[in-house]
Amino acid sequence: MNATPNGWASGASVRVQVCRGCCCGTERKHPETDHDGQLAAISAVARTRVVDCVDECAYSNVVIVRRSDGTSMWLGGINDAALTDAVCEWLVDGATQPPPPVLQSKVFIRKSSAVGADAEDVEPVSVRLEPAGVQRIVE
Repeated sequence: MNATPNGWASGASVRVQVCRGCCCGTERKHPETDHDGQLAAISAVARTRVVDCVDECAYSNVVIVRRSDGTSMWLGGINDAALTDAVCEWLVDGATQPPPPVLQSKVFIRKSSAVGADAEDVEPVSVRLEPAGVQRIVE
């Protein structure tokens, strides 16, 4: 996959941002989670970008799904293989329907969404392409 001018890897209709900032994606907070495996699985089925902290640490690991209709779905607590698989299956189906039952309790409203914030508000400082086409934000 190649990077597009807006910073997304090209190649899929659903875009995903995976928080890997202060606590999401860290073995310190979630030692039981295969963070690299999760990122690889999600990036295999959707355009994926790793972002710095999205300031929703109470919900880590946060996965933000940007749907083709322009809406975003924020998922928190995606911390095991079964949940990652459910996210991937939903993404493969285009994420046009509500998330499957196993993910519905993981959906949350971003605390700053009342003032118009959206997943697109998370801006990288700098980006480098990972081998699988995943973009990782680096400071």
